[in-house]
Amino acid sequence: MPKNLRHIFRSILIRQRKTALRTSRQQMKAAHDGKVTDYRHIYSDNSYRKHWSRAQKFADYCRQNNVKTMDQITPTFAKKYLLYERDQNVNGFHGYSASTIGADALLINHLMIGSGSWKTSQRLEKSKLPNMPRRSTLLVKQRQKPLSSREWIVANPKLYEKYKQQIDTIRAFGLRRREITGGTSYNGRDGLGDRSLYTTKGGRLFAVVLGKGGKIRWTECCHDLQTEMEQLYGSKIRPMADGPKTLEDFKHNLKINKPFYKPFSHSIPTHIHRAAYAQAMIKQLNQQTYTGFRDKTIYYRDGFKKNGKPRYSKGIKKINLHDNYKIGTYTAQYGAFYELSQYMGHNRLDVLQSYLGVGR
Repeated sequence: MPKNLRHIFRSILIRQRKTALRTSRQQMKAAHDGKVTDYRHIYSDNSYRKHWSRAQKFADYCRQNNVKTMDQITPTFAKKYLLYERDQNVNGFHGYSASTIGADALLINHLMIGSGSWKTSQRLEKSKLPNMPRRSTLLVKQRQKPLSSREWIVANPKLYEKYKQQIDTIRAFGLRRREITGGTSYNGRDGLGDRSLYTTKGGRLFAVVLGKGGKIRWTECCHDLQTEMEQLYGSKIRPMADGPKTLEDFKHNLKINKPFYKPFSHSIPTHIHRAAYAQAMIKQLNQQTYTGFRDKTIYYRDGFKKNGKPRYSKGIKKINLHDNYKIGTYTAQYGAFYELSQYMGHNRLDVLQSYLGVGR
């Protein structure tokens, strides 16, 4: 009996996850100078789960339109799916969000290009379809939250009092909502819990959580809120020597971890409280002196191709970690910005603009 599309989609995604276990994202980027989107590998369990959830939704759409085989899924049909999402009413709003539609386009590219059914040149691009929603690169516009963290607390005293522990924990460690409450992985035990907080011999307090893409993330507590966090979590804070040393240690801890919080109201704008952490930490980190250099990949114009288009060459720029740099409204050492980007779970300086820019 032939498999239906739902089963075929799942098989494709499982194969891409298994294939990725034999390589790494960094190796693929290095092989293509970081210029080629990889639709043939899925590098984390979390990404697999999200792709599979979206694949089931796409399979339902195919069934409703009497599309039963991979050959029937053409780029034109896939574009109609995105346009269908654009025009739907969702919770009283017109159409799905830009990030949702973009993620669905990525999923379809994984299914079709990753399976060899389409050529890479046939990839689905949301940006080339008419009247598609766009996602702003500015956090204030994304969340429509013009207030700073402190201003929001003053303007919403009842909400703050109700969720004070969660909000102050976000402001102390810069955690995302999901990192506090946990998700569906590891039986829901991956939220901040009694296996998440550790202190060094020097008294520095850290939290370790499961970040985006299933990555382990260590983040330091800002000094202004450390006393409050020590009072709040008390005996749940363990010596750093007891902290996970390897990925296997971390996964073992998740199996016995007891999260502190359940999912809480989405009326709490967690991103602006993360921004408060970023602002406090960049000042704190910049008080220390950074030394050494860091390599940064750059691309520079190197003449023209035969077709008249500019030719770019890849190069390496040495960054002195002690040199000052400016992001948003904050000037600090390069080293401080790099360390903050790791704490925020991005490892990219350009994303810090969303937390350190004007209005934050």
